[in-house]
Amino acid sequence: MYVKTSMVCLGIVLLTGCQVVDSAMSATDGILNKTGDILNGDFRGLAPAKKATLSEIWKDWQQNEITAKRKWDSQRLEVPGIVTRITKTGDVVFQNQIAVIFKDPVNSQCKGQGLTRDDLKVNTDKISSLKVGDRITVTGVLGTTESKWSEQGECWFSFDKVEIVKNPK
Repeated sequence: MYVKTSMVCLGIVLLTGCQVVDSAMSATDGILNKTGDILNGDFRGLAPAKKATLSEIWKDWQQNEITAKRKWDSQRLEVPGIVTRITKTGDVVFQNQIAVIFKDPVNSQCKGQGLTRDDLKVNTDKISSLKVGDRITVTGVLGTTESKWSEQGECWFSFDKVEIVKNPK
């Protein structure tokens, strides 16, 4: 009887410990996403988010890509979208990211991806509730090296250090 009681108690302690750790990760996740990469001097994640659309960014990109990169890369952005795909990138631990691919709600030729770390359970939990077709808001910083537009009238923008929120219907 003592062994069974001890095992039950141990199981409860382990389960409670896991829940406490997960709660702590949830509480710090927002802070981690906003702190920027201090070692590289990237403090964009600390700035208040500016509302923008993929189409607005693309319009500037078409006029002058260098100026557009300088303008949009310097700030934290809040961009609406519609989920088209949810996947992971990379095969190497610590380089894996969750990628939420989305399109502009007004201009379906403009697409984007929101990248977030997959090594935090809290990010996986947040993303697991999303489905293709959901309306979302992506808040993060523009990854200008991965962003591009083509002569065929399509654009692609990548956002790093994102927070993704599912919008109510």
